[in-house]
Amino acid sequence: MQGGRHLNPTPHADYHAPAMIWRNINLGSLLICLAILTACPRPAPAPKDGRYPLQGEIVSVDQARRQLTVKHGAIPGLMPAMTMIYDLKDPAQVKRLWPGDHIRADLVVQNGKADLENVTVLGK
Repeated sequence: MQGGRHLNPTPHADYHAPAMIWRNINLGSLLICLAILTACPRPAPAPKDGRYPLQGEIVSVDQARRQLTVKHGAIPGLMPAMTMIYDLKDPAQVKRLWPGDHIRADLVVQNGKADLENVTVLGK
């Protein structure tokens, strides 16, 4: 009390208003970050090691690299239908394979690497 008057201190809430605003901003930012992270695609799991039957059409042949680009159907338990580049396990096979050949092969997956083995031409 000063000179018969009461000094009214600034209400307690006024001192915490900036803190409340920052807390709301931080909470809002956190929620936005969580929403973004939840929506981000996750990396595909590594394919399981094994042998998978593959049927498809050769799109291109790279003799120097001993690779085939093959448009193939779905491989159950491994991947949907797509066009991919595959290494040939037996490099001698590349000399008898041509774009447009319809093939059957074994897709051998080992330690994340996929190679084609036992490639058989079914027709053009």
